[in-house]
This record gives sequence, structure tokens and C-alpha cells, in this order.
Amino acid sequence: MFQPTFLLYGHGGSGNRGCEAIVRSTAALLAQACPGGRVTLCSERPDSDVALLGAGVSRIQPHHMSPYSLDRVLGSIGHRLGGSRQAYLARTQGPVLRAARRAAVCLSIGGDNYCYHPPATLYAINRQLHAWGKPTALWGCSVDPERLAGELLEDLKRYTVLFARESITYQAMLDAGLSPTRTADPAFTLATEEMEPPPGFVPGNTVGINVSPLALGHAKIGALDAIGALIRHILKTTDCAVALTPHVRWDHDDDMEPLGALAQRFGDEPRVLTIDPSLNATQLKGLIARMRCLIAARTHATIAAYSTGVPTLVLGYSVKARGIARDLYGQEEGHVLPVQELESEAELIAAFNGLLAREQTERALLRAQAPKQVELARAAAVTVAAWTEAQP
Repeated sequence: MFQPTFLLYGHGGSGNRGCEAIVRSTAALLAQACPGGRVTLCSERPDSDVALLGAGVSRIQPHHMSPYSLDRVLGSIGHRLGGSRQAYLARTQGPVLRAARRAAVCLSIGGDNYCYHPPATLYAINRQLHAWGKPTALWGCSVDPERLAGELLEDLKRYTVLFARESITYQAMLDAGLSPTRTADPAFTLATEEMEPPPGFVPGNTVGINVSPLALGHAKIGALDAIGALIRHILKTTDCAVALTPHVRWDHDDDMEPLGALAQRFGDEPRVLTIDPSLNATQLKGLIARMRCLIAARTHATIAAYSTGVPTLVLGYSVKARGIARDLYGQEEGHVLPVQELESEAELIAAFNGLLAREQTERALLRAQAPKQVELARAAAVTVAAWTEAQP
């Protein structure tokens, strides 16, 4: 029996639980849409992804060659002697391209990879896959409308299909002359793992707090002090526990840096706890699902809450944060608080009070809207799986 292989690339590693959530949910969606299919994952940090071999991934390999490999050294010499940068970058990604030759369909799964710096390596990979005629998808992506021009726009035209995970990106792509397909972030379909809550965690009456160095770096005021003031407000005006909730643990971008600083400030407070940073994406989602509400900077922490009906305030600054909130609620106001526009501690506290005031209404709305996101993600997987029918 023909067993098509789906290649997932553009993955940074499971130290980012959002990246992990995308892989786990995408593998499960493809298994539903194409029983018997196999998933190969190319990762920037394969050592962090070993657990995914038991979660629908058949094979994990490095995204790029070792900097000391002969091919890479020769490629570097060729580039210095006048060879094209595109050819050199493609050569450094030899493991991806070799896996792509064996794959029926190739999915670029880093939903944020086109949001920030120009992804030159992805340009090189995509150019080669396009030349080979491989079916390709930019999977569950977001793109800043202001970046849809030049080399980035030309690269997007090479994909077989662009799956836009929120309406801001979708409309921007249409305006740029592209033909995107509307979908949802695959992590809306991520399974939850039920587990014993940690000491101090009160199911149904715990406020989750997630902050990131990335978000804090965009803030206008002392955002960590503002978060500290919010925690003091929660402790003073409610009987809620507060769970500091890490979602990314990379050397260059570690949520435990700001959360650890907050934990030290409230070290003597029994109602403040820190969620175990070693929990995987499904375990974290299981705990988030039992929270009363969540205040979070990380997109996939918010998706874990959205998809389980937990009222959420996003400390957002990106197109994805704004777009997903707009699609769920019909507007961003009151649901997304851009950290780069935060003027005072009082503003953050007022936003939290507003979240509690509409708690039941928001919970009901999310429970109605989340299944629609699930269906959009499933439909995208069916589209991708259908391409395998044309394979020899």
C-alpha cells in the first residue's frame, strides 16, 4: 500500500511549546486525513523533539548540515569565490532537500517564519522545491501586511497554497494579488493531557500569567513592574491563585527569565506558583484548560486557552495576536493589549478587570467559536492529503 510522506520543515524545536503544538496537531490532522501517511520532521533542534516520535512523527532529522561537514565547507568556499548566496543557503539545508525528494508533500510549518526577519533560508528551500515541482504549503501562517512586497512576496508566489491562519493575513495576501486559503492555527486541534494539578493550583480559580522576553522588549513602560502590580491586584481583590506559566524555553528567548524574576518577588506568597517548565504542550494545555482566565504574551498559550473556552487577555504586539482575536471575538479591543502601547500599570489592571467582568460571556463565546477553528484546520489537512492521490 502506498504510504505518502509529508515533510514538515521550518520547525525551531519543541523548546517552544507553540512549535511543538503545531507539529503534534499537524501530524494528528494529517493522520486523520490520510491514514497510513508518514510524517518526517526537519528540526533546528532535533534533540528537543524526541518525544514527538510517539506523537505521529515517523522520523526526525536536522534541518541543516553541520557547519563542519565537507559539503557545507565546499559550499562556503564556492560562495566566497562568487557563487550565489541562494545556492549556498540551499546547500546548507541538504537534509531538508534530501527529505523533500522522498516526500509527497512539503509543508513549511513555522507560522511566524515570515513575520520578522527575511527568511533567506526558506527562500532558498522554496525556490528549489518549486523548481522540482513539489507540492508545497505555507502552513498556518501569519505575515505582517507591511512586509508583503519584494523578495518575500515573490517567494510566497512559489508555494502551491498559502494557508493563512487569521483574517488580517488573509486579506493582506488578497490585496497583494495572492490567492490564499483561509484556515486556522492547527493548534486549535491539539489534544489535552489531563494531569494532577501542581500544589497551589485551584482548578477553575487560577489566573495564568505568561510573559516573554520578546514581548517585554517591545514594551513602552516597565512591563515587568506592571505585571507585578497586576499580580498584587489579583491577590488583593480576588481569592484566585496565580500560576506563572512558561511556554518557551530557548537559550535566546526563555520565558523563565521574566517569570523567574516575578516568582522571586512573590516567593513568600502561597497563592503564587510556577508551572513546571518541563511540561510538554499537551500537558500545558491540560492545565490552561482548568484555569479561570489567562493573561499571556505567547500566541500558542492563548490558543490553548481559546480552544478550551478559557477567557484570555493577550499581551499582543503582532499581526497573529490581533488577527486571531479579531476572528474569535469580532474585534480586538478589550481582548488584545499591545505591550508597545501600554502606558501604565493601571491600564493593565483595568484590562484584567474587564476580562473578569465579561468572564461568562467570553467563555460561552469561545466555546461556540473554537469548533469553527477546528473545522478550518481539518479542512486544510484534507486539502493537503488530497495532493497525495496524484503521486505515483
